[in-house]
Order: sequence, then structure tokens, then C-alpha cells
Amino acid sequence: MKAVYRIVGVFLFFAISFSLSAQTTKTDNEKALKAEKVAFLTKKLELTPDEAKLFWPIYDEYWDRKNTILSERRKFVEEFLKESDKLSDADIVNYTNRYVNSHRQETELLAEFNTRLKTILSPKKIMLLYQSNYEFKGYLLQKVKESGKEEKK
Repeated sequence: MKAVYRIVGVFLFFAISFSLSAQTTKTDNEKALKAEKVAFLTKKLELTPDEAKLFWPIYDEYWDRKNTILSERRKFVEEFLKESDKLSDADIVNYTNRYVNSHRQETELLAEFNTRLKTILSPKKIMLLYQSNYEFKGYLLQKVKESGKEEKK
């Protein structure tokens, strides 16, 4: 019986260690990605130190709020997909309304963000920011494709 407890204890130790290691790696990756995005956007927008000081807190808040909206949307869409065969039409209408409302929240957030940006950046830099966000996504997708090719070799 003691042997079983030891085996379970060793298993739990490794499981917890692996979990903590994965969390650390995720956090490190998120930090590296954030630093890369900051450098990318700072270069693209040619932010002055004064602009950067005002811009980054607003930008970070925007993305935190946007990620919350996206996360909530992803959760209820997954919930819908799991339960869709069991739902009534009224339930499905509720899901469609939630989906549209989620997009409305995202649009309202962007409008608020745009208004706040106008107080610190020129209109040209604001449009460059919007374009640069898409360029950064493309840059990341390219990196993922390249890393996939390297792993296959």
C-alpha cells in the first residue's frame, strides 16, 4: 500500500511540476510576444517618448478589454456548439443575440479607443496603428509557418 502512495505522490509531483513549467513557458512567451509587439508598433508609428508614455497604457487597456470580449464570445460559441442539438429555437436566438451584442461591444470599444487616441496621436499615426496591427498579425502568422517548416526538417 505504501508503494501505491509513493507512486501516486511521484506522479502528482511530476504532474504539478510539468503544469507549473508550462505556465511559466506560456508567461515567458506572452512577455516575449508583447515586447516584440511593442517594438514593432513603436517603430512603425515612430512614437516619441512623450507619445509612448501616454499611448501604451491606453493601448494595453484596450487590448485587455478586447481580449475579455473575445474570450467571452469564444466561450459561449463553444457552449453553443456543444449544446446546439439540444437547444430550442428560442435558445438559439438568444445565442445569436449574444453574438451580435459581443460584436457591438467590440465596435463600441474601438470607437472609444479611437476617441482617446485622437487626444495623443495624429490622425495619420492612428491609421498607421490600425494598419500596423494587421501587419503584426501577418508577421506572426509568417513566423508560425516558418517555425512549422523548420520543425518538419
